[in-house]
Amino acid sequence: MTERRLRACVARRLLEDAPVEARSLSWAQLDAAPPWLALERDELLALARRCGSVLAAPALRLWIAGPLRDLARTALGAPWWRALRSAQDWPSLPAGLPASLSDWPEVTTPEALSQRFTEAGAAVLLAGLPHGSLRHAASRRLGPVAAWVMPQATAQAVLRETLALQDKVIA
Repeated sequence: MTERRLRACVARRLLEDAPVEARSLSWAQLDAAPPWLALERDELLALARRCGSVLAAPALRLWIAGPLRDLARTALGAPWWRALRSAQDWPSLPAGLPASLSDWPEVTTPEALSQRFTEAGAAVLLAGLPHGSLRHAASRRLGPVAAWVMPQATAQAVLRETLALQDKVIA
């Protein structure tokens, strides 16, 4: 997609999902927007869910109980779960984030766990953006976000790992 088409697609998506915030954006901000802001809503939430699972991967690897693994497999989908579990060692979670998923509010259904992953991933995606109106518009578009703060470099590293793993799963 050309830069001009990407900018137009991002603008259209933001106007649909965050109309008030989008109206304050400049052309330069739209040009600087990441490509994930142009994704369809379902694709965007799937990316967020996957980013959240990559962020949580160190904790997920410690899950040995069958019911917990089944819950995660159902929440993430079997192909993603297999790829996530077979990936090389993941870095430890950034300081300030829950040390394990057991620190998250209790989840007993795949839908609830999927929502936790999505909220965690939304925090990752937002942390990769500079503070300002584009980040506010992206936040509105993503919906609920985990209240975690992480360095921009950490967020960008998680997104890179997610995209690399996604390329392997889709290929």
